[in-house]
Amino acid sequence: MNDSKQFDWQASRMTGNPQIAPVHLMRWYTRLAALALFLALAAPGFAAQVVKVGVVLFPPYINKQAGSDRLHVELLDLMNSFQQRYRFVPVNTGPVRRFRDFDLGRYDMSTFDNLAWGWKDRPVDASRVYLGGGEVYVALKQADRDQRYFDHFADKRMIGMRGYHYGFAGFNTNEDYLRHHFQMVFTSDNEATIKHLLMGSGDIAVVTEAYLAGYLERNPQDRDKLLISTKKDQHYQLTFVIRRGVRPSAAELNALLDAMEQAGILRPLWQKYGAEINRP
Repeated sequence: MNDSKQFDWQASRMTGNPQIAPVHLMRWYTRLAALALFLALAAPGFAAQVVKVGVVLFPPYINKQAGSDRLHVELLDLMNSFQQRYRFVPVNTGPVRRFRDFDLGRYDMSTFDNLAWGWKDRPVDASRVYLGGGEVYVALKQADRDQRYFDHFADKRMIGMRGYHYGFAGFNTNEDYLRHHFQMVFTSDNEATIKHLLMGSGDIAVVTEAYLAGYLERNPQDRDKLLISTKKDQHYQLTFVIRRGVRPSAAELNALLDAMEQAGILRPLWQKYGAEINRP
């Protein structure tokens, strides 16, 4: 058996396919490389490097309320206990000032984020997608309203969180633009958004789907008052965003995510908060 055929035979045993599929081999080698990278970052003997992680209110993923369950805190705790090279430390920021804080060097990484949410012109990279989710439209139920009520927004008073990127507005966060085109009512969190809708302060609220599910579990009396859209304002592709040139790199974060997933410690966390698992 010549060297080429021997390699083909060995590779076919690894892939379980008598015909070599290059894409399978590439995935196999990529996972090997990720594992080697993770073993390097997890090795003992290093003083943990502090990584400042900007956190912006984003329930149920990031909840700053004391005494409440907080997914972002539990995630960072798991990341810290799983490896020894980095210590991830939360740094509070806000939806309006977060880019200024980043530019001033107050933090280098963000969680539950996406490059499309204002990062375009900044020197950053993103990890792979690790969670999904989305936002839905909510209105008060009325006899003459159905899903067609969510087809057009120009004649509606929209309600949403200040500084957040919404699909119906083309992800434009300019408050003057939003007030002029959508009569936007601004709130500070998802619960306030729903409360404003219930009080009649606007016509359509935009709310994180996972948060809405939790809200209705806690407030079942409101379920029959609300008309919830079947279409999403946007579908989340949640990643870590990391400053380019610092450590950990996006590749290291991917390796850490892979290793934590393979160890079976992330899925229970996502399930606890009703988060939509999204693994390519």
